[in-house]
Amino acid sequence: MARAPIGRQQLLEAARAELLHSNGVVDLNALKRRSGLSTGALYHHFGSKAGLLVAIYEGYQAGLVAAIADDTIPAEGSWGVRERARTHNYVAYHFADPLAELLLDRISMEPEVAELEAGAIGRIIDSAAENIRRGQSRGEISAAVDADLAGACIIGALRHGIARQLGRDPRPSIETTTDQLWAFIAAALGL
Repeated sequence: MARAPIGRQQLLEAARAELLHSNGVVDLNALKRRSGLSTGALYHHFGSKAGLLVAIYEGYQAGLVAAIADDTIPAEGSWGVRERARTHNYVAYHFADPLAELLLDRISMEPEVAELEAGAIGRIIDSAAENIRRGQSRGEISAAVDADLAGACIIGALRHGIARQLGRDPRPSIETTTDQLWAFIAAALGL
């Protein structure tokens, strides 16, 4: 049975904690203190500080994809009922991750993370467009809606809308945020 590389998870956890503590900045000396590992361990596991940030973002993105996957929403019901549930999962995932606000704001500006995020968002937009086409084929969304454009607009609105909500003080509830985002999506699709 293969073991996880020694120190990799320790570095990821220490980096997440350091990002929260320092508002999105990872200082290598602070990371060494927090993790109890050397800078060499960081380079061994991630190649660079940017590689560490990419690994953190990849974990976040994988969790998001799992949280909004088809098997997480009701199999029965109209397209709108299912997609409102998916919107709720999207919001709940972001609200549950203490790093979400930083990942959507400061950390996403790092060039390596920005490139990764662009690809991830592109895949989610493609999935949204295909999902809209399924709603159109079922007669629940007008065929006049451009699925590709609507998918891009909806995912962009979700991503930036969530980032705004996460930064509010006090932060609105998951239900309030879901209701507001779903109202936008439903209006955009003429539901």
